[in-house]
Amino acid sequence: MADVDDRGQLMLVGALTLAVMFVALAVLLNAAIYTGNVATRDAGPGTGEAIEYEGEATAMSRAVLESIHESGSEYAALNEEFNRTVEGWSGAAGTHVTVALADTELAEIDTTRGTRISQSTDRNFTDTEGNPNWIVADDTQSRAFRMNVTRESLVSSDTPIDDGAFRVTFTESGDDDVWKVYLHQEGTDDVSVTVLDPDGNDDTCTVETGERAVIDITAGTVDGEPCPEMRFFGNLSEPYTIRYVDAVDGGDDQVEGTYSVVVDRPRDSLDTGAREGDQPSAVRTLYSAELRVTYRSANVYYQSEFRVAPGEPDA
Repeated sequence: MADVDDRGQLMLVGALTLAVMFVALAVLLNAAIYTGNVATRDAGPGTGEAIEYEGEATAMSRAVLESIHESGSEYAALNEEFNRTVEGWSGAAGTHVTVALADTELAEIDTTRGTRISQSTDRNFTDTEGNPNWIVADDTQSRAFRMNVTRESLVSSDTPIDDGAFRVTFTESGDDDVWKVYLHQEGTDDVSVTVLDPDGNDDTCTVETGERAVIDITAGTVDGEPCPEMRFFGNLSEPYTIRYVDAVDGGDDQVEGTYSVVVDRPRDSLDTGAREGDQPSAVRTLYSAELRVTYRSANVYYQSEFRVAPGEPDA
């Protein structure tokens, strides 16, 4: 009987051991599956904080570029101001993340010199000499091209091409291809944009607006509403020349309001009908910037480079 009892106890112990082994195996498998799922959602422990830091750095850099222009500033001073702001933000952000035992750095790599051409007071869209047909910027590319126009100043027409309404033209360098963007009214409460491509095809979008309308040419919107007809920048070869045509026709203004556009050519080498200290004005600014972000912690070493050019087409 003793042998039988011993064998029974051995079988019971063996069964318990196998049960423990199966449970441990199941736990290990579940852990492996969980780890695999997490790996597909996250690059690694702490990476989310690094990406969040990069996002904040990008937002800050965009905001600085949008406001860095100032009449009379030289490019060296603009670069110094931008670099000083980046370094100040990097230091302040680094102090904040030290609590998380991380070391961070944001550094400028390069900037592109540009020019901001704008009209800040309501008037027609002639150049500083009163010319209704003029070059806004030659051989360049643009970002943040926005007009704030009074609806009543626009030609009321459902045939703006035939009627010669005010238009913005984009002529590709070394080519005769021209894209034309006509601004006009249709009805009593609508602002329309008609785009004529180099092949002679035209299309129109119409948006109901108030007394004023904001036409964002590079974003392709009218008062925030999508206007797909303006999304033609991908078809342009760079650089291109921007012109205003028929701002005045027969002594009558065909458009009034304000506008602003940033181009990627330095002020000193740009052909434009705008002049510093006048309306419209042309002042030095930074078109774009390239930066490097670094994030180090006990678990993560993250480094990335990014470019900011706020309001660039398709950006």
